[in-house]
Amino acid sequence: MKKTLLILTIAFASFQGKSQWLADGTALSSTFSMTDLNGSTYDAFTILNQGKHLVIDFSATWCGPCFAYHQSKVLDRYYDKFGTNGTITKDAQVVLYEVDPSTTLADLQGTTGATQGDWITGTTHPICNPSSATAVSKFLQPGTTSFGVPAVFVVYSDKKLYKISTGITQETNLRNYVASKCGLAPLSATEIQDLGFSYDLYPNPANHAATLKLNMQESAEINLKLTNSLGAVVYAQNELKLNPGIHDIAIPTESLSTGIYFLQLQVGQRTIQARVAVSH
Repeated sequence: MKKTLLILTIAFASFQGKSQWLADGTALSSTFSMTDLNGSTYDAFTILNQGKHLVIDFSATWCGPCFAYHQSKVLDRYYDKFGTNGTITKDAQVVLYEVDPSTTLADLQGTTGATQGDWITGTTHPICNPSSATAVSKFLQPGTTSFGVPAVFVVYSDKKLYKISTGITQETNLRNYVASKCGLAPLSATEIQDLGFSYDLYPNPANHAATLKLNMQESAEINLKLTNSLGAVVYAQNELKLNPGIHDIAIPTESLSTGIYFLQLQVGQRTIQARVAVSH
């Protein structure tokens, strides 16, 4: 009966309680810890203070929409590419957080009548099944007693949270969404090859900053400037001497107004131009 009542409470909240979650852009006021099924513990602020972002999926084993989202495997693919042992980079932590304290390991394994299926097999990111879902309260408005699941959030290193639509089921789109909120490099295939070097500019649109990635085949001096639509220089770096290899150059955009800007990049004797959108 306890689980039945909890199901009814959360199901009702999924229709009536959308405003119960903290608004996008709200900073978490304090940290929380999570222990996964293997006994590994994760402290949220420790993760964020390492410059990483946290993607957390609040779900329940008996929740049909939760299981449908889980079966999309988008968070597994995201974790495989950007998580602890990511094949592309390692700037993310992904956690599935079971919100029902009465859920058992057997429920997660899919062997009881109180679950939608097997949540463990094939899941590559950590699963946490706490006896008290204290982490959920960190994401709720004060006084909230009911909430809807699934609810998926990304928390950036500045502790600000943003809700992720469960309609995003491709890791490329998820990366782009995270980039739009957190200023991270999106998963992309936009690197452009030029003579003696290749380059990429991301995220575009940029929020806090854009990153110019240069893959130098030989040493060269570079100069760059960013201008607004009136031609005024808003940012510049000159006489940077780069050796062969990959170099990431940060272009701060946080103080710039939303709009279109123009990047002029000179690498040795080559000059290229690119358009940069800034969106806050």
